[in-house]
Amino acid sequence: MTDQSLARICAEKIFTALNCRDLSALAPFLAEDAVFDFPGAGCISGKNRILLFFKILFRKYPRLTFSVTDIIIEGERACAVWTNEGENAHGRAYRNRGITFMRIANGQIIFISDYFKDTSFVASA
Repeated sequence: MTDQSLARICAEKIFTALNCRDLSALAPFLAEDAVFDFPGAGCISGKNRILLFFKILFRKYPRLTFSVTDIIIEGERACAVWTNEGENAHGRAYRNRGITFMRIANGQIIFISDYFKDTSFVASA
């Protein structure tokens, strides 16, 4: 399998796992020493801490669905373009648009970073 094929599979699987809220499906695609750079939270280092972040995010947003509109692959790098919608724990509607950049090595994500349009939730966190 080519590096580009592995990068595409990782990008697709991560959003499938997030939409299913299945951290056990996400875990195999994260390297043990992966780093996740998330707006407002900074860099989160290590697979277990990243999975904990998503567990907390799922509590904060009991309904959140991503629709990936494009995946751009170059070598072992992937960029997923997405929109999302859902509601937070207080029942308020939430929508956003952004990209998730990933670097993949040996079939696992070693670096992931989100960039999105609406960052107002960071100020209210």
